Amino acid sequence: MKRILWLISALSFTMLISSYSKNLNVIANEKKVEEQKPAKKTTAMDHVCGMEVHKDKALKLEHDGKTYYFCSKNCEETFKKEPSKYLKKETKHKEEKEKEAKGKTHND
Repeated sequence: MKRILWLISALSFTMLISSYSKNLNVIANEKKVEEQKPAKKTTAMDHVCGMEVHKDKALKLEHDGKTYYFCSKNCEETFKKEPSKYLKKETKHKEEKEKEAKGKTHND
């Protein structure tokens, strides 16, 4: 009888440890999935002065269906006067980055 009770206790303990281990694996896998999700970008570049600003604290302006962020009222007003001037800067910057990327892939 003691042996049967001991076996039942051992099996119960083994099952408890096994389920605990499975739960740890589930939690670890959930963390891996969360880490793989792309993080939302919380900063943006002020197109006038080039400063990086936090989207939640920056001044915002809608222009042609896109939101632009500014560090100060001065930068926002400057952009409002000539948005095309500052959007050209952005286009040139993107083109330069694309050329750099193409150059790197061709050299490899």
